[in-house]
Amino acid sequence: MATKRMIARDKQLETRFADQTNRDKLKKILTDMNSTGDEVLEAMLKLQSRPVDESPIRRRRRCNSCGRPRGVYRRFKLCRLCIRKYASLGFIPGLVKSSW
Repeated sequence: MATKRMIARDKQLETRFADQTNRDKLKKILTDMNSTGDEVLEAMLKLQSRPVDESPIRRRRRCNSCGRPRGVYRRFKLCRLCIRKYASLGFIPGLVKSSW
């Protein structure tokens, strides 16, 4: 099970990921062919001054049940272990644990 510290850190980072409008505007200036060199330089400096943890690539998908960071299925938002447990108990509709 994930430590409470790691889960709390991920929740704190989610607030940073929520508002990406300014970051997206700066990125658009960098990729736009019509922007001048001064605009590009200014946008680059503003992007570099922002926190590194704000980048959405740093987001870690975690299991909603136990907080495990690996083996998390997007569809269920659960890790493989919890899916197996809940499927055998019949809590996930339409999913049956196979046995032969």
